[in-house]
Amino acid sequence: MYKKHITTLMLSFSACANADIYETPKHIEFSYQAEDSQNYYLFDNPYSYNSQTPYNLGLTESEFKLEEPELPKYLTVQSEKDWDYLKGQTYTILGLSVATVGLMTLLPESITKWDEEDRDLSGLGSKWKDNVTSGPVWDRDDHFLNYVMHPYFGGVYYTAARHAGFNEFESFLYSATLSTFFWEYGVEAFAEVPSWQDLFITPFFGAVVGEMMFEAEQDIVANGGEVWGSETMGSVSLFFLNPVGHIHGWVSDAWGGSAEFQFNTKPWFGNQDVAKFALDSGASYDDIFYGVEMKITF
Repeated sequence: MYKKHITTLMLSFSACANADIYETPKHIEFSYQAEDSQNYYLFDNPYSYNSQTPYNLGLTESEFKLEEPELPKYLTVQSEKDWDYLKGQTYTILGLSVATVGLMTLLPESITKWDEEDRDLSGLGSKWKDNVTSGPVWDRDDHFLNYVMHPYFGGVYYTAARHAGFNEFESFLYSATLSTFFWEYGVEAFAEVPSWQDLFITPFFGAVVGEMMFEAEQDIVANGGEVWGSETMGSVSLFFLNPVGHIHGWVSDAWGGSAEFQFNTKPWFGNQDVAKFALDSGASYDDIFYGVEMKITF
């Protein structure tokens, strides 16, 4: 009987030991490491291309780079005051003004109000002195000249300074200086007495008109040089909005030289040989002398 109990007890311990073996939780790790990464597709296309570098089919910046063409100087505005550019434009204005006076001598008297005495080129020095000391007066010029052309030319002077990097007030002073001392009391005074209308209207109205011209020009440039979708209309408009800049740019590009322009009050420019030759030829001596000397280099 004891043997049965001992046998039964041993079987119980054996069963418990086996149960403990299977009931004890074991930590089992499952891991997978891919030796080579491969791409699998639902539809295998033998002509497909899998790029290893995402940019190897693109064009690099050095191979494909577009730059806008540089605008000519007369269509741009200088970021700083450019005195050399303003001086060059001033020379152009002086030359154009002399040419304008020459053209006005060919116009009928009904337009310029210049009679035959005003057109006479003899005794220019004394004529200039008489006209300057007699004015200013209220002139009798045509309204189109006084109230359209003079403000326009005042605006032309104004825009020349604006393109050279000067502000509104400085450009007004430049326009007033040219219109008063160079034109009214300068070139035009050889033919007529200075005018109150011209002294006031040209610089003051010219500054207003000039700023409008300047802004309109910049709008056209920003629009690609077109007006109403036409490049021809744009080019014509840009020229009349800044004629001095265009002509100065064309002449500078075509000729590539330089010019010096200065006034001279010495009779016959101080050349004694020329003065002697003129006197020997019968020319009268004039103690009042105003001349313009221009030096052009190529």
